Amino acid sequence: MNNFQSTLIDVLKQEERYVAEDGTLLRNAIVEDAMKMNAGLIRLLLGNAETKEHFFTDVDGISVFDKQAFTWTISNKAFLPDSYTRFKNKIGLADSDGNLISASGNVELVFPYKDCVLEGGQTKEDQKRQEIFYNELLAPDEIDRLLAPKAFMNAKRYTKEGEFLVTDAKEDSLVIKGNNLLSISSLLKNYEGRIQLIYLDPPYNTNNDSFQYNDRFNHSSWLCFMKNRLEIARKLLTPTGSIYVQLDYNEVHYCKVLMDEIFGADCFQREIIWDTQVLSGYKTMTNNWIRGHDTILFYTKNAKNFLFNKLWRPQTQEYLDSFNRVDADGRHYMIAHGSKRYRDEAEKRGRVFGDVWNDIKSFMQMPTASERVDFSTQKPEAILERIIRSSTHEGDIVLDFFAGSGTTGTVAHKLKRKYILCEQMDNQITTLINRLKSVVSGNDAGNLAKELNWKGGGSFVYCEIAKSNQKFVDAIESANDATTLAKLYQQISASGYISYRVLPKMLDEHAKEFADLSIEDQKRFLMELLDKNLLYVNACDMDDAESGLMESDKEFTRNFYAQARR
Repeated sequence: MNNFQSTLIDVLKQEERYVAEDGTLLRNAIVEDAMKMNAGLIRLLLGNAETKEHFFTDVDGISVFDKQAFTWTISNKAFLPDSYTRFKNKIGLADSDGNLISASGNVELVFPYKDCVLEGGQTKEDQKRQEIFYNELLAPDEIDRLLAPKAFMNAKRYTKEGEFLVTDAKEDSLVIKGNNLLSISSLLKNYEGRIQLIYLDPPYNTNNDSFQYNDRFNHSSWLCFMKNRLEIARKLLTPTGSIYVQLDYNEVHYCKVLMDEIFGADCFQREIIWDTQVLSGYKTMTNNWIRGHDTILFYTKNAKNFLFNKLWRPQTQEYLDSFNRVDADGRHYMIAHGSKRYRDEAEKRGRVFGDVWNDIKSFMQMPTASERVDFSTQKPEAILERIIRSSTHEGDIVLDFFAGSGTTGTVAHKLKRKYILCEQMDNQITTLINRLKSVVSGNDAGNLAKELNWKGGGSFVYCEIAKSNQKFVDAIESANDATTLAKLYQQISASGYISYRVLPKMLDEHAKEFADLSIEDQKRFLMELLDKNLLYVNACDMDDAESGLMESDKEFTRNFYAQARR
């Protein structure tokens, strides 16, 4: 039981009517008083700072009781730290009261664990461990620790002259290695309300990408995973900011409803179709319509007041040839909708871009493209160029926390925008850094670099979220013999990183039983033994001896968060 649960129980037990003879709480009596807005119950809850914070909202100096949240918390079976009981494995659409869509115009996406926070790492090691869904009402202490600003390590700046160790990011472009939920929650202190554009190319949840949870809630896990990140993303956007999320049919429709809920349906601007025109190979073998497009959802922070630069492209020769009449001045023209239109004006103005993009080729169509790297889901620079040009100005900040091979950064850098990229996978970090180094040095051979006559320049800073018992996670996954795992068992047992649910003295008593387990079961047990909230070092704990951080890491972290006070 977490601290908040204990606090709530202690508060409620102050009222004798709520306590049975055996000391347990009489939930029905509590719920009944809540529904009646009983003054005594409300005074109890208002009298404690934690319960007041969780069950009351301040409206013009008046504390308003959230009866629905409170009664659900009390009614939840055994104060479970997830919403499995609440939603009973159902995925579907319902309104905020649980009624069918047909009964209400207020539609939202409801799914198991919706009211939870899922750390959701994307490495193969993360996929093998049992994820924990922290409930927002029942486990606020765990969530606060999980999302607290993290310490950074191994910071270095890359310039045309080379790479250098640094202790200050100095408002430079950033590449952050680590879990992206923890990365963007750490950005809030410095960058809340400062990001002009967010582009996301998240896992499509196709069973073939990196998001493969080994549980029965794969779809629901994906939704929880995205909800947590989109809620923070909205906070990071400027008032005139935009967000573009690129997906395919597997999740885009659910994501649309989820984003309607988080950003507001009135902030949905366009559904952009990228026509990849790839109708060949194994896709054509299916007995169905052949899919040849991705969908990009375009939302803004505010429905009306947002930055948008309308883009134009050259007219086609076929269209220009249709101006086949010549007036007395020798100007070519055509008659359209009863009025005269001139070719020179049309040619100068160009054509406005619509929401179907069929002029950008996929890498299936251009396998030898100079910008292509060994990354299966890489997107063409032309997509990012169009999005960045349309929704930012020079000097604005662009964020991509599913950075992959780094296309967002390579385009933003050449277009003189600042950028923040978050990525967790080692191989993708290597690819990303190498691409950005080529851009900075002037060795980028892509089409955009040629069009801009790019000669290099600028810089970016790389850093990592500092690991604490994530080091144990790495060691467990790489271990393949009982001797190594036995040593890890001893080290973890003696550390401060075990789960609070475990009694340390019991570990020594049952050490022999651990040794009798199979290698796979030993690894699974060690994973469960670790406190998942201590995978990374919180900034407030970086001076602890156990953090293992160098003084340069601590200085970089202090300087990073000090920027918020400048």
